[in-house]
Amino acid sequence: MTKYEIDLHEIYSADDLQGLLEETLPLPDYYGGTLDALYDVLTEQSAGWSLHFTGCAEAEAVLGKYVRSLKRMCERAAQENEKLEVSFED
Repeated sequence: MTKYEIDLHEIYSADDLQGLLEETLPLPDYYGGTLDALYDVLTEQSAGWSLHFTGCAEAEAVLGKYVRSLKRMCERAAQENEKLEVSFED
């Protein structure tokens, strides 16, 4: 299992979050920078990944619906891809 720590403490926009994901995860060159594109990667190319998001409460206070959508999408991806682990910590 390859573990990735994704710290959301200093995320102030959707672009910040997407930039952090692009820096942290080995995303393909054609990655589209959206939650839909991330879902595709997580369900098709992330076998053996363990994603641990921290600072979620702070990010959700700033980005609200976007972070809640990220959480729901990641949970759905983990249900579809049994070789993907995702956790969220405030």
